[in-house]
Amino acid sequence: MNSTSPTPKTIGFIGLGNMGSAMAGHLCNAGYTVLAWARNASTLEALADIPLVAQPSIAALCAGTRLLALNVTNTADVQSLLFRDGGIAQHAQPGSIIVDFSTIDAAAVADIARHLKSRNVDYIDCPVSGGAAGARAATLSMMAGGDLAAFNQIEPMLKHLGKTIRHVGPSGAGQAIKAANQMALCIQLVGIAEAMNYALEQGAELSVVLELLQAGLPASRVLDWAGPHMVKGFTDPVSIEAHLHAKDVRMVADAAKKQGLHLPLLFKTAKLLDELVANGPKSQDTSRVFEVVRKHMRI
Repeated sequence: MNSTSPTPKTIGFIGLGNMGSAMAGHLCNAGYTVLAWARNASTLEALADIPLVAQPSIAALCAGTRLLALNVTNTADVQSLLFRDGGIAQHAQPGSIIVDFSTIDAAAVADIARHLKSRNVDYIDCPVSGGAAGARAATLSMMAGGDLAAFNQIEPMLKHLGKTIRHVGPSGAGQAIKAANQMALCIQLVGIAEAMNYALEQGAELSVVLELLQAGLPASRVLDWAGPHMVKGFTDPVSIEAHLHAKDVRMVADAAKKQGLHLPLLFKTAKLLDELVANGPKSQDTSRVFEVVRKHMRI
């Protein structure tokens, strides 16, 4: 595709978890032909209600379109899909665009983009915010880094998936902003957990604490989400799974250390979320870090 090419109406999709499957479904509903490949056939079998066109291999997926989307777990997954023997880089058609919705290490993105550009393939890092609920509602926030002309070609497709869509700069910029988003969210969450635990320790009623925090300057969307979970004792359905936040925050913390950056609030938050995930069920709300903070209150 070149800078004047229309967005293809066929897209290849890899990464059909809770978010990816919802996104692929929206594209099907918008009239796109969605070619899909998964490592396990059971993944596609479980999505029989979505009119995906299953592909037997990455090679077949790439042969069918010059627009590919990824939504997988981590940096290593992305690198493997792209650069392993038989991977996307080997089979992508010249002029292809890869839009990567995964949340991965910002520092790795420049190398990925450079290697793909040498093969005449554009790579757009486009992490998303909003979780599975946002994916189902098509209200995701998207922050895209990479070539602007390539972004302009895929923007009409992105509008079927999200509400806030921005091109934010060169390769890696999208991941950098997503990292900042996760830092601010999770550090704020730990601060809320500590404040509410402190008030509880002094004998205050948590429901009253929450009401007055929401009425004052501490009011925030994070407080509105996490506070009710803390008050009710985590009996409500899980809204954001802790292992996903823990993965993102740990990734950013490790990358910061490699860069020689000292980010004490981030490092502490990463430790607390690691502890939460290590000692609880896989599916638990991140707000449950309240209990980990409480355990550490008395040294």
